[in-house]
Amino acid sequence: MTGTWTLVKLVLRRERLIAPLWMVLLTALAVGQAKRYAANFPTAQSVAEFARDMMANKALTAFAGEVPSATVAGMAVWKNADAIYTILALIVVLTVVRHTRREEDSGRAELVGAGVVSRYAQLTAALVVTAAAVVTTGLLTTLGMVSLGYDAAGSTAFGAAIVAVGLVFTGVAAVSAQLAESGRTATGLAAVVLGFSYLVRFIADGSGLTGLKWLSFQGWSHLVKPYGSDNLAALVPSVAVTALTIVVAYELNARRDVGRGLIGQRPGPAGSTRLRSPLALAWRLHRGLLAGWVAGFAVAGLVLGALARSIPEVSRTGASVQEFLRRYTASPDATMTDAYLWLITLSLGYVVTLYPLLALLRMRAEETSGHSELLLSTPVHRLRWAAGHLVFALAGPVVILAVGGLALGFTAGAPLDVLGGALLQVPAVWVPAGVGILAYGVVPKAAATIAWATFLFVNLFGEILGPILGLDYWVAKYFVPFPNLPMVLSGEPFTPLPVAVMAALAAALTTVGLTTFRRRAIG
Repeated sequence: MTGTWTLVKLVLRRERLIAPLWMVLLTALAVGQAKRYAANFPTAQSVAEFARDMMANKALTAFAGEVPSATVAGMAVWKNADAIYTILALIVVLTVVRHTRREEDSGRAELVGAGVVSRYAQLTAALVVTAAAVVTTGLLTTLGMVSLGYDAAGSTAFGAAIVAVGLVFTGVAAVSAQLAESGRTATGLAAVVLGFSYLVRFIADGSGLTGLKWLSFQGWSHLVKPYGSDNLAALVPSVAVTALTIVVAYELNARRDVGRGLIGQRPGPAGSTRLRSPLALAWRLHRGLLAGWVAGFAVAGLVLGALARSIPEVSRTGASVQEFLRRYTASPDATMTDAYLWLITLSLGYVVTLYPLLALLRMRAEETSGHSELLLSTPVHRLRWAAGHLVFALAGPVVILAVGGLALGFTAGAPLDVLGGALLQVPAVWVPAGVGILAYGVVPKAAATIAWATFLFVNLFGEILGPILGLDYWVAKYFVPFPNLPMVLSGEPFTPLPVAVMAALAAALTTVGLTTFRRRAIG
C-alpha cells in the first residue's frame, strides 16, 4: 500500500468541491422533506390518512417503495429515500471510475505508478475517499433527522440504509473499473447493474411481490424500513456484497496490466469499407449505447404500462394529493390513471435527458484520445464530423421516447395518445442537450462536469428539490423545461408555443456551440 496516503490526499484535493456539494445536497434532500411534511401534516390523523391513500396506490408504491410507517418521518423516508439511494449510487460510480479507470485512460496512473507507489494504491485511495464520503452522508442524515426531533433508532437505520447502498455500488464500480477497457465502458457496466437493480425493486413494489427486493441492491435498503421496523438485519447482504466486490476488485487489479481491462475492446474488421463517412463512423460508435437505451425503455414501458390498469382513485382532499394533482393534471375530470400516465411520460423525458449528454461525452472522448485529430487531417470538415455525432445526440432521444411511449401505451391501452405524450418531451430534452453542445464548443475541458451538472439540476430541481427548498412550482418552470409542457395526457389541450420556444432555444444553443467549436483548437 506504499503511496496510498499521498494518493488519498490527491483524490481529496480533486474532490474538495464536488464531494461536499453532493453530501450536503443528499442530506438536504432527506432532512428537507421531513421538515416539509412536518409543516404539511400537523396532526397524526392527517399523516395516517395520507399514508393510507399512498399505500393504496400501486403506481406510487412502485416509484417510492413501501410506506415504512404512518408517521411524518416514515412518510418523508417513503417520499425521497429511493431517490437518495439511486442518486448516491450513481455519484459513487462516477467518483470511483473517475479516480481509477479514467486515471489509466489519461496516462496519469502509469506516470504515478512509475514512482514508489504500490499497484493497489490508486484503487485504495479511490475506495477510501468514496467510502468516507458515503459514511459522512449517512451520518449527516442521521444527525439532521435527530435534530428535527425524530426517533434516534429510526434515524440511525435511515443513515445506515443510505451508507449500505453507497458502499455496495462503490464495490460494483471498483469491479467494473477492472473489467472495462475504458472509463466510459466501466461507467456503463456499473450503470447497467444499477438500472437492473432499480427495475427489480420497482417491479417488486409495484406488483406486491416484495420478496423480489432481496434480489435488488437498493431493495435491501428499502427492507430496513426506517421509523418502522428498523430492520438492520436486512443490510447483511449489503455488507457481504460490498466485501465480496472489493476483494474481487483487488484480485482483478493484480491480474491485469495498467491501462488494460480484462474485457478487451473488439477490433473492427480488417479492410472494412463501411466507414466511408463521419455519419457511418458515428453509427458504429453510438449504436451500442442507443440499442441499450431503446431496449431499456421498451422493457420499462411495458412494465409501467401494465401498472396503469391497477391505479385506484384516492381521496382528493389531502394537501399532498392536491399538490400531486396540481402538478400532473390540468382538468378536474382527469383520473388518477391520467395523472399516472403523464407522470410516467415526464419521468421518461427526465431520464432520457442523460442520453444526448452521454453522446456528447463520447464525442469529447474521440477528441481527447486523438482520434478526431487524425480524422480531421483528411478532407473531412469539422462540422461534418460533429454533425455525425449530433445526429445521434438529437435524434436518439426521439427514437428512445417513441419506443418507450409505444410500449407504455400498448400495455396501458392507449398507444397513440401515450406515444404523442412521450414525443412531446423531445423539445424539453433538446434544451439540456443544447447546453451540453454549448459547453463542448466553448469550454471543452469542463464539458463533462457541465453535462452531469445539467442532468442532475434538471432532475433534482424539476421534481424533487424545488418544493423542498420552498420554491413554488412556477419558479422551477423558469429553469427546467419539462414543467412548461402541456399536460396532454391529463386534460390540457396541446399548445405549440412552449414547444416552439424550447426548440428555438435548443437550436440557438447548438448553433453557438458549433460556431465556437469551428474556431477553437482541437483537444
